[in-house]
Amino acid sequence: MIKKSKNAICSVVKWLMKPVVSEFNFFVALWLINGSLTLGYIAGCFIFPENNIMHALRCLALGTAVAYVLTVVLHLLRPRWARITFKTLCYVLLVTLESVYIFLNLNFDMSLGPRVLVLLAETNGKEASEFVSTYFLSAKSVWAYVATLAIIAALVIMEWKRKWINRLFSKRVPKAVITIIVLPLLLWGLYLTHNYVKLARCTHSKELNQWVRDFGIDALDHVSTTFYSLCYLGVSDADIAQAVQVAQEVAESTVKVSEPDSLNVVMVLGESYIKSHAALYGYEHNTTPFLIKERDKGNLIVFTDMVTPYNATSQVQKNFFSLNDLSQGEMWYEKPTFPTVFKHAGFNVYFWDNQRNYAKTEMFTITVNSFIYNDTIAARSYDETSNRGLAIDGNLITDFQKKSKVPPAKYNLYIFHLMGQHVHPIGRYPKKCGYDVFTADSVKRTDKFLNKGKRNYIAQYDNATLYNDAVMKRIFDLWRNKNTVVLYFSDHGDEAYDYRDHCGRGNVTVPDAQLLRCQNDVPFVVWCSDYYIAHHPELYTQLRKATARPGMVVDASHLLLRLAGIITPYYLPERDISSSSYKPQQRIVFDKYDYDKIVNNKK
Repeated sequence: MIKKSKNAICSVVKWLMKPVVSEFNFFVALWLINGSLTLGYIAGCFIFPENNIMHALRCLALGTAVAYVLTVVLHLLRPRWARITFKTLCYVLLVTLESVYIFLNLNFDMSLGPRVLVLLAETNGKEASEFVSTYFLSAKSVWAYVATLAIIAALVIMEWKRKWINRLFSKRVPKAVITIIVLPLLLWGLYLTHNYVKLARCTHSKELNQWVRDFGIDALDHVSTTFYSLCYLGVSDADIAQAVQVAQEVAESTVKVSEPDSLNVVMVLGESYIKSHAALYGYEHNTTPFLIKERDKGNLIVFTDMVTPYNATSQVQKNFFSLNDLSQGEMWYEKPTFPTVFKHAGFNVYFWDNQRNYAKTEMFTITVNSFIYNDTIAARSYDETSNRGLAIDGNLITDFQKKSKVPPAKYNLYIFHLMGQHVHPIGRYPKKCGYDVFTADSVKRTDKFLNKGKRNYIAQYDNATLYNDAVMKRIFDLWRNKNTVVLYFSDHGDEAYDYRDHCGRGNVTVPDAQLLRCQNDVPFVVWCSDYYIAHHPELYTQLRKATARPGMVVDASHLLLRLAGIITPYYLPERDISSSSYKPQQRIVFDKYDYDKIVNNKK
């Protein structure tokens, strides 16, 4: 009985491995070319601690299954012309994908993915011509062509020696070695192919995001990456289609404004502003003199426990602009944006965006712009928008003052999206206007990893923060003598060598309390003119009482509706931090980590 079982298992193994052994050169070629990124990721596991070896092996197994399935198809084909045609198509497809990957990696340090397909879809003939003329014969492109030719040469040699290679690896010992290496990966990979079915069935980004959390997209083979990218585009189109639909439904909702006087509501979205670098929150450098002055006068209300759920502008912006309840799993495309509701309520809406054209070929800009600047959504949301980015944020305010052509109405919503302290803080403030205050010598910390260059970076970040403070003063001054309320917060923080040898952001693998304080703790303030305070004493008192409440910045759109006196079914008082009905929720960051459990040790 045991012998029969053993023989049966051997027969099954032999049957499974027959296509690999008989078409060994084809299988190996596909496995190497299609899985080059996976193999590179596996090598990186010995260098980069953030690389996950189990995920790498899953991707390797899936890539093995892809190579195996194509090899089986070739093995089953009998007409010589069919075999040659199929083999040629496979080689052309995979060599093309590999050469595109090498080209992108060398020229732009990016991989295959949805971004490439989006850019191709949005590129016109002129842009394509300019791209070719710029990069076609660049030094890095030449190296990409050399690598591609080397791959083609290797394939030609393998096909030339195909019979010899197949004969060599059909012998007993090599065949056993191949089976021991390939079979476990193959069986695991064939099991993992059910992920393709799950991926193909994703209809919206909620399901796609869950798929990515379950499986992950780093180190996917070229075929799997291409399939994911196509699914991503389909899901993105469905998301925007639903966002357009809910924007159109706003016109059918009942809405009224309880404010009897004329009113200006100003929303300022900052950028890359870590709360601990604001003197307003106790920082040693006086980076916020104007905000402190407004606080001491009683006009500025400072919230002390506000957290952003992401360290990426696009994710924060989409979920803040939308009136969705992220704590209940609602997605940004399932509820309308607050500008749409404001406009339906009779407000004039002005949007001056200093990041509208920033890195416009990057996915983070493409995805958010396709939402907030969608033609249908924009027509139902804004009366006037800016059309260009400017070097520094003060220029954005000047541009608004000079270029805005739509006269203010009784009710007005002004939205400013700043560059803040983003990426290169030395470029975010004017150097000859008194803002180059802090220098490397101003940084008194004694951390061993801090050299002069890193102290300079900290000083530049603080100078950019000081300039941000001056920009806010300009905004306050525009409407200081009118019935005005201003909400300001930053989309996320940035590290500035605060506790480790690192600046900016990065992939979050297993976050600790210090990382979350640097990347997720942000300033959040409400400024009220004297007139607004005098005519809204109850709301003003409730705002001051709410400053210590724990909150999430993406819920601020509901606070804006209350500040504006807009009565609408889209308003959720339980998500409005100023409301007596406010209900603090579990603060989940990066879609899976409990902020308070990590930072405040709350169970």
